[in-house]
Amino acid sequence: MATNFPQCLFLWIFVAFCSYLIRFSSCQQSGYSPAVATFYENSTSPGSGGACGLENDIASAPYNAMITAGNQALFKQGSGCGACYQVLCTQDQNSHCSGNSITVTLTDECPGACNNDPVHFDISGIAFGKLAKSGEASL
Repeated sequence: MATNFPQCLFLWIFVAFCSYLIRFSSCQQSGYSPAVATFYENSTSPGSGGACGLENDIASAPYNAMITAGNQALFKQGSGCGACYQVLCTQDQNSHCSGNSITVTLTDECPGACNNDPVHFDISGIAFGKLAKSGEASL
């Protein structure tokens, strides 16, 4: 993990591609809470550093487009910028899932409808595609 972030919070997130219903927990793994995940733009989009002020820096190291926007519960008026989350799409929820986890960094705020959910991740197209089996990112 990169150590240059002010804080790095690791959460397990179980993503279902079709319903985008996910579960997440803190490192303690004492329990899970429901959340929602979506992706923006397309499967080749690196995303946006927008509200965290990273602009186009997210396409290169250390982010390499492995980023997410978060709703108010995650963004926390900017103090959530730089938080890391581990994401895993489970094959029992969707046959297109690779079963491999990815790590994403919160770099933007997901406004509007994202706040209709208690916890909502809007993952870059590139990062979301890496949750799928090889060749199935656009399904």
